[in-house]
Amino acid sequence: MPLVLSQRKVGPVTVLELNERLTIENVRELRDAIHNLVVQGRQFLLLDCSRISFVDSQGIGGLAGNWLSLKKKGGKMEVLNPSVRLREVLQVVGLHKVIECFDDIGQALRAF
Repeated sequence: MPLVLSQRKVGPVTVLELNERLTIENVRELRDAIHNLVVQGRQFLLLDCSRISFVDSQGIGGLAGNWLSLKKKGGKMEVLNPSVRLREVLQVVGLHKVIECFDDIGQALRAF
């Protein structure tokens, strides 16, 4: 099953709904999807992570790398509805300090 289940545009923000696993097996798919969006001029991304139940170190590295890449290009990436597991991992590695997480889509969209 693909990592990116769907994408939709809400004003200047593209919302990507992600699958249950963010791992070494699909981190390249996320990078490629984000790259393709940036090429299209869509650099404000909201990742709906409500389904994620498993994340490995490569998945976390992929989130960090994509966040940094977007920031360098004037873009922004945030996380919507992180699962309990993903929120825990982001806190343990300190990424919660740089990647904003939201439980409400309205608040997330206003942060862009």
